[in-house]
Amino acid sequence: MLSESIYIPNELFFAEVQTQIQQGKKVRIRVRGGSMFPFLRNGDEVLLQSPDSKDIRRGAVVVAFTDEIPVVLHRIAKVDGTSITLLGDGNTRQWEHSSTERVIAKVTHCYRGKKTWRIDTRFARLFGCLWLAMHPWRKFVLLAAWRLKNFLLRRKQ
Repeated sequence: MLSESIYIPNELFFAEVQTQIQQGKKVRIRVRGGSMFPFLRNGDEVLLQSPDSKDIRRGAVVVAFTDEIPVVLHRIAKVDGTSITLLGDGNTRQWEHSSTERVIAKVTHCYRGKKTWRIDTRFARLFGCLWLAMHPWRKFVLLAAWRLKNFLLRRKQ
C-alpha cells in the first residue's frame, strides 16, 4: 500500500498546530532534523500541549516562533523576563531568540517506535539543564555520539 505525502510549509503547519493547542487540544507531531540529537531523533514523535507560565523555564523543551528561524522545537537555555533564548540539544553554536508570548507549546512526551517517555518531568528538565551547562564541552560528546550512531548504522547494513 502506497501512502501519499503532503508537504506543508512550516509556518502554515505550525499556525494550525497553534490553533489546535489554543483550543485545548494536544497535538502529536513528527520531529524533523537532528538539532535535538541525542535526546530527540529525526523521526521521533512528540506530544505538544498548551504551556503554562511555569512551563517556560530553563531546561524545558518547547515549540516557539523565533527571530532567526520561523519556528523551532528546542530547549530553553535562558529566560530573562519575557525574553527567552533557545538552543537545540545537538547545536553548539546556533542560538535562537524569542519571547514567552511566542511559545506555541511545551513538549510533554516522546514516542520512538514502541517506547514512550515523558519529557516534562522534573528529572528530565534537570537532565536538560545539566546538558545545557555542558555547552562548552558537549561538542566532544556530540561528536562521539554521532560517530557511534553512524558506526551502528553501518553495522546494520
